[in-house]
Amino acid sequence: MRLTFRGFEVLFLDIEASGLGSASFPIEIGWVIDDEAGPESFLVRPHATWALASGWSAASAEIHGITPALLETQGLSVEEACTRLNDLARGRLVVSDAHRHDDWWLGRLYAAAGREKAWAVGDVERLYGGLAQAANVDPAEAAHLLARIEQIYPHPHRAGPDALRLAKAARVIADPTLRALVHEQ
Repeated sequence: MRLTFRGFEVLFLDIEASGLGSASFPIEIGWVIDDEAGPESFLVRPHATWALASGWSAASAEIHGITPALLETQGLSVEEACTRLNDLARGRLVVSDAHRHDDWWLGRLYAAAGREKAWAVGDVERLYGGLAQAANVDPAEAAHLLARIEQIYPHPHRAGPDALRLAKAARVIADPTLRALVHEQ
């Protein structure tokens, strides 16, 4: 189901990166618009200005399991990635669970492509709060629901499934039938 909030369709976004340092860069971008259709994602081929020697973290690679070779063979160029993201974000409310980090990595992506990013990434927690308020769900119940979603949809550190977890959590908060099902589990 496609979730809307305050008149905007919601795009749930997640980014995996080469590491967490200042030289890191985005390597996988995943999203969900319709949680029943499932997640989508693409890999990003490192731009020539992104140095693997300083930007690649072996510890991060152990977590997400993405290799530089995979990025080279299956990744989109930074230009293709920006075009795809602009099409996805157009007219939508974009949210993630690490919006500051994700927006920073998107800034690196767009800068490498020589483009201006005309959209922002918002905090999914604010969306959850707004959905809970609109559905008359008290904060304690919302926190319980979010904890249950974490158990049902673990955090695999791959962009598509991680974006799906965010979308499922929002839908459970907004949908009384799903809230009841989660409480029963």
